Amino acid sequence: MSITKDDLHKIIDQLSEKDRTSAYDYLLYLASRAKRKPLTWEEIAKLPPDTEPLSEEEKRQLDAPGEYVALDEIRHEYEV
Repeated sequence: MSITKDDLHKIIDQLSEKDRTSAYDYLLYLASRAKRKPLTWEEIAKLPPDTEPLSEEEKRQLDAPGEYVALDEIRHEYEV
């Protein structure tokens, strides 16, 4: 599906001021992400470990019912 700038402008014109601010912020994020080269898995593996303790929200999410998959399981399954 090809989306023209005019299509985007028409949608943006329909947004409230608050939503335009959110759309602008998101478009800035997308533009900045497009300029960055993503890290490879090898580069990610070399990064220092995250030592920041889990927030209360993160702990709540981990303790919530439902299934989550550990990173090691994903790596094994997808051979990364």
